[in-house]
Amino acid sequence: MRRLDFGSRPQVLTGSLDGYLTAGSLGRMKPLPLPAELRAAPFTVSEAASVGIGEKRLRGSDLFSPHHGVRSMRAPSGIRERCLAYLPLLRPGQAFSHVSAASLWGLPVPRAISPGVLHVVFTGARGPRRPGVVGHFDSAPNLMFFGEIPVSSPLDVWAQCSTLLELDDLVAMGDALAGRWSGQPEARERPLAELEASVIRWGRRRGARRLREALELVRARVWSPRETALRLLIVRAGLPEPPELNADVRADDDTWLGCSDMVYRARRLAVEYQGDQHRTDKRQWRNDVRRRERYVDAGWRMLEVTDDDLIAPNDFLVRLAGLLR
Repeated sequence: MRRLDFGSRPQVLTGSLDGYLTAGSLGRMKPLPLPAELRAAPFTVSEAASVGIGEKRLRGSDLFSPHHGVRSMRAPSGIRERCLAYLPLLRPGQAFSHVSAASLWGLPVPRAISPGVLHVVFTGARGPRRPGVVGHFDSAPNLMFFGEIPVSSPLDVWAQCSTLLELDDLVAMGDALAGRWSGQPEARERPLAELEASVIRWGRRRGARRLREALELVRARVWSPRETALRLLIVRAGLPEPPELNADVRADDDTWLGCSDMVYRARRLAVEYQGDQHRTDKRQWRNDVRRRERYVDAGWRMLEVTDDDLIAPNDFLVRLAGLLR
């Protein structure tokens, strides 16, 4: 008999049973390792059966079942792993879409959107019918690959999300596409003309009116959702829209002073959104202090905005109006 090490006390292998090793007198059972091709990624029950893995082994405590008929070596965590867990069930002509694809592309998705739901676009007569999966028919979607995952293109995703998101969230996603929020080259610094073309392709489908309204409000060079919210707040209060976004500020002698979120150059006024990291990051805080002093010395005024101002904006808007007069 061959001895195996099952811990501090050697046990004797006495036999195997449907994918399990039986260990010694205590009768403990240890699952046999799966083939390498099944350990690498989530797999279907039928794929396991094709390589001789029985049903009892598939019920082992070391395996997870993220979807009916699918097994994986670990519970999926995050949008990419959740998409990979459903990938074996995708049929030809199906791909991840809407907010699921937006999350993969690194585009902003509101927290209120259920993170447990996967959205799938399909072209055939029958879409996905599984708990936690929502199907959306599209006769001619523009599909790409995110690694090995089929997804809607970033511009199509923006149009698709017009059926799910409120206007401001849709504007923020458009700002992200025109800006550089995403780490994915396909989903950043897209010309506004491409967003306009996406609106035209969407036609009169559901969400078209909201999508057109969002396009009118999207701007390039916006670098965060809070900047989008701040800009919309200013415009809706009837104040002049900032002429320049994330623009360099220079002194009269052309000395560089800094880069500011919103610049009213004619008024020598810069508006800065100060997220909490500007307070908690010591280096960032010191840089902000030095920049503020440079602006003052050069005759510029800096108006700083926090989350409190976005929630209760009246005082900020009154101050801004006074400085712009």
